[in-house]
Amino acid sequence: SVKAGTYSVHSGFFFRKWVVGLCTELTLDTLSSLYATVYMRFWYRLMGAKIGRDAEISTNLSGRYDLVEIGDHCFIADEVMLGEEACQLGWVTLEPITLGSRVFVGNDAVVPAGAIIPSDTLIGINSATPDNEQMDKPGIWFGSPPIAFPVRQEFKDIGSNWTFNPPRWRRIARGVFEAFSVSFPTMLFITFGNYAVEALAPAIMARDLGQVIPQFMAASSLVSIGLMLSAALMKWLMMGVYKPTVKPMWSWWALRTESIAVLYWGLAGKVILDHLRGSAFLPWGMRLFGAKIGKGVFIDTTDITEFDCVTVGDWCVINAGSALQTHLYEDRVMKVGRVHLGQGITIGSNSAVLYDTNVGDFARVGSLTVVMKGESLPTHSSWQGLPAQTVPAEALTLATDPASVPTAFITVESVSLQNSVQTAFKQAS
Repeated sequence: SVKAGTYSVHSGFFFRKWVVGLCTELTLDTLSSLYATVYMRFWYRLMGAKIGRDAEISTNLSGRYDLVEIGDHCFIADEVMLGEEACQLGWVTLEPITLGSRVFVGNDAVVPAGAIIPSDTLIGINSATPDNEQMDKPGIWFGSPPIAFPVRQEFKDIGSNWTFNPPRWRRIARGVFEAFSVSFPTMLFITFGNYAVEALAPAIMARDLGQVIPQFMAASSLVSIGLMLSAALMKWLMMGVYKPTVKPMWSWWALRTESIAVLYWGLAGKVILDHLRGSAFLPWGMRLFGAKIGKGVFIDTTDITEFDCVTVGDWCVINAGSALQTHLYEDRVMKVGRVHLGQGITIGSNSAVLYDTNVGDFARVGSLTVVMKGESLPTHSSWQGLPAQTVPAEALTLATDPASVPTAFITVESVSLQNSVQTAFKQAS
């Protein structure tokens, strides 16, 4: 049982906590399909966390389970920093965190150790959590530093039986469906693995390294490509073409799209797409799922979901950790819209472009920036911050001189591509 307090980073307790956190991170990395399913809260309860009824969790607590209390009907989105310990001068401080009921914490938000969040509070995507003294009553907080929003979008025409209080039959149906979707990636991997073993067995038994090594390399590539194609096929069979829509969390549509996200990230992403980040081959893989990716595009992230709603123009650069966020959950309602990037756009690291946005040609979005939903950024403009604000072009440390661009990035396809990129950079300058 983990207790709140201050511990030396050289203590036996911290070493044990580090080992448990590492083990669970590796386990959940392998079983990433557990995230955002009804089974996740049972897992965390077994580990000692206090998880309320119908809480939805899609983030890793990394060994701090006993210090976490999450109320009923909460929603913790992907990659949230939930109660991360503070380490300074060789000492680590662990503090409990408490979330009331119906608290929503958006993707990549930061909830510090010791936070007490009142019921019906919303912490936006990529946002910091205000001090406990500021959160004396429910509210909407977005940005870093966080700003209190005066109003909140409401969906009064959607009943609670589709969001917070579904009937028993709908709970059972979701449990059965998610049991299949959780195990499906593993089943596919075992099936393809068996085929590979059977193909390699003769050369292995003959101990012929001259055949084993090239056959093993070919089998690894073919299995990875086959798993990616299987995930893409399931997307087209189950979802068809994504279009802007609004669906409650307990709808059949929302269950299906979550399972496709599991296949995309937990299967295609793990076996091949994540390894193709920054290469000319990643756009090919994304096009298989329906994303519209232009020529000469550099992408160092795989974070897209409703693929058909994403349009990326020619010569764009999307840096590591960035997300083209085509949906948001709020009050357990999934809202899907389009993201359109023009030509020659640069998106900085760990930034997010929300749905219903249009980014003009050669605009530049800095690192750790959020483009709010419904915004249109003009051409040749520069933006930075949470939320995004206009800044001078020289404030962003992004290359505008074609001579400063590494040759490997501008000779991906052909010499004509290099000339086109240089022309694009001159126009942007």
